[in-house]
Amino acid sequence: MSAAVSEKGTIRGWHVLAALVGFFLIVTAVDVIMITKAVSTFSGDTADAYRKGLAYNHTLEEEALQDKRGWHESRSFDSATGRLSITVTDENKTPVDGLNLQADIGRAATDIFDRSFAFEPLGNGTYGAEIAGLSEGAWTLSVNASDNGKIVYRSRARIWKQP
Repeated sequence: MSAAVSEKGTIRGWHVLAALVGFFLIVTAVDVIMITKAVSTFSGDTADAYRKGLAYNHTLEEEALQDKRGWHESRSFDSATGRLSITVTDENKTPVDGLNLQADIGRAATDIFDRSFAFEPLGNGTYGAEIAGLSEGAWTLSVNASDNGKIVYRSRARIWKQP
């Protein structure tokens, strides 16, 4: 057999070069897509992180006072209507009325969809709000209850919007 005749199915140098170049082109394309997605969805660092860090001991003191108070909260969320209701009771299961409830809701990984809203008192320790336009999935709900301008209760929970 002469050197000029090539056999079918033989791997030549240009085959290896094409495979190597193709592999690195695919890896580079995937990297570009992943980097673009990561940079475009990154919401940034916590606003005013330094001051929040300095106030951390105060936050711990507030949490200890809240634990001593012994209040409890129960939530119900209707995915179909977007109606959220929260009932606050004290350590004796007595409803706590007269609070001003404010809340923030958002996704865990981004602040793009974050929004704030207020609850209206419904009586018997229950407060309600309509949260329109939530897409399905998990949402993080942060509630602050204040009495005469001073925050007396905080909670953070996940709620699930059914598809």
